[in-house]
Amino acid sequence: MINAPKNIQEDIDLIKKADQLKEQIDKLDKKIVSTPTSSWNEIADASKICIAVLTRGYTNHNKYYKLIERNKCIEKRISSKMIDILIFHEGNISCNQQQYISEKTPSLPIKFIDITTVAFKKEKEKIKIDDDTKSFTMGYRHMCSFWFIDFMNVVKEYDYLIRIDEDCFVLFDPLSMVVSLKDYHFVSGIYADDESYVTKGLNKFTRSFIKHNKAYSFVETGDKKPGGPYTNLFGIALRDIRSNPILSHYQERVSRDNYIYEYRWGDLPLWGEVIHYIFGDHSLLLDKSLVYFHESHNSNINL
Repeated sequence: MINAPKNIQEDIDLIKKADQLKEQIDKLDKKIVSTPTSSWNEIADASKICIAVLTRGYTNHNKYYKLIERNKCIEKRISSKMIDILIFHEGNISCNQQQYISEKTPSLPIKFIDITTVAFKKEKEKIKIDDDTKSFTMGYRHMCSFWFIDFMNVVKEYDYLIRIDEDCFVLFDPLSMVVSLKDYHFVSGIYADDESYVTKGLNKFTRSFIKHNKAYSFVETGDKKPGGPYTNLFGIALRDIRSNPILSHYQERVSRDNYIYEYRWGDLPLWGEVIHYIFGDHSLLLDKSLVYFHESHNSNINL
């Protein structure tokens, strides 16, 4: 047997992976008995809504197969194609690649946004990393910072944001999350605990923040175990939270002290802290109808 050149073999392997992923999602799709179809009508106002993802740039077009399959799942289920689909990147998705990705889901209004002016700052890479978290890359830390702090700077025109990560494949209408956000500040499929070694000092930091900001009113003040909503698929009522001065102050302190980078505090436990202490646990809806496949963990959420 003649070995294929490396670049050809890579393409063959990627196409196989893409086919396998699609087959897996199709099998899950058949298990869904019914899907609400009235989400867009239930929103019924002039709200500005976006569905967003932060993704990598690749030199090989075929490496975008997960992102494209994610987009196809959204295209199939969403009850209105009038929603902006934002793809955040580090300025490394070429115009040619952007066209290639967009053509795979032609009915979706995709917008590519270079976020390097507000995130992924090079100076952050000089921060000394805690020894216990050295297995996590700087890119991962940048991602955590982006989804807790930096993203707010690039969605100022929107009232609602639905985050659907590249490895999350929805089997429901994403706009149902916006319907829920009429009554809640946040919506997620499940709540997850986090590990103590990647949340080192987090709750102590929050309780110290509360102690030194007595002018503000907090919902809770006692200890909290590390955890938060599963943020790989996460809805935020931006217009409700962006004017909250406590949240802004807390985000500024987290950014200033660089603990996301030093200790690898994740966006999941950070939002867990914010929800518990600032907005209250009642502000979060855990919706079991949010059914999706989380490929990175090979897990079916709420199915």
